[in-house]
Amino acid sequence: MTPAPDTLGSRRDSIVFVLCLLLSVVARLAPPAVQAPIADAIVHSVLAPFLYLQEQTEVVRASRSRYLATVGLRDSVLTRAMTVEGLELENQRLRSLLGLSRRLAVRHVSAELLHQALPTASLAARLSVGEDAGVAVGAPVITPQGLLGVVQSVSRNQALALLWTHPDFRVSAMTRDGSVFGIAAPRGSSGPNAMVLELRGVPYQQEVPLGTAVYTSGLGGTDGVYPRGIPVGTIIDIGEEQEGWSRTYIVRAAVAPASVSHAIILTGPAVDIRTAFTEAEGIP
Repeated sequence: MTPAPDTLGSRRDSIVFVLCLLLSVVARLAPPAVQAPIADAIVHSVLAPFLYLQEQTEVVRASRSRYLATVGLRDSVLTRAMTVEGLELENQRLRSLLGLSRRLAVRHVSAELLHQALPTASLAARLSVGEDAGVAVGAPVITPQGLLGVVQSVSRNQALALLWTHPDFRVSAMTRDGSVFGIAAPRGSSGPNAMVLELRGVPYQQEVPLGTAVYTSGLGGTDGVYPRGIPVGTIIDIGEEQEGWSRTYIVRAAVAPASVSHAIILTGPAVDIRTAFTEAEGIP
């Protein structure tokens, strides 16, 4: 009878096991002078591939450790650099705000914008001062760059400002020399139009060159009187034209609300404050 394959395999494994066991016993009992050549032959033949794999594994592990350490060091340096850059930018903004405060010839208070994660965050901002600091509804909110918005409501310690991006925002505006007047209002509420204004109602016969600066006129506004001379923006294009009647100009806003952390609220009477901004720009 022919033995089953499984039986032959089991016998072969048993024989190999016994031979290995006998060889290990003989090698163990052999004198050191005999053990050394045998061990050296095994290391350089049977065990050589396994030892090589172990060595390469250690190299990869060490390389990965060095890589992770390098990445961690790089991230740490980048984080510190970004922090320093952010602090420098914030210090520059605060210095600009302090400089504007010194040049203003009207009562005012400084305020921090309390940014909130709300759908209306791009349209309105909560300020850190209120009635106790003399803030009233209709007070203009400005930055060293120009007009940010107007106070819409106020409590004892806080105020809510309507930003120029709000669809209801309006302000009477003029060119710096006071030769052209119009009404500045947001151009749109989404896309590229959300960051520009329109100067509406300019008489058709009055052409305004591109690059002309636009300021508040001091003639009035939706929620109160804006002082004359607050920068609103710069004319960058011509919008709609009603031939024979009026022109509309597109104005790049002077202030980007998203970049503002501190502002000034004007609490005194409306006076011409153009010089507070033109002095900083070196304009006579």
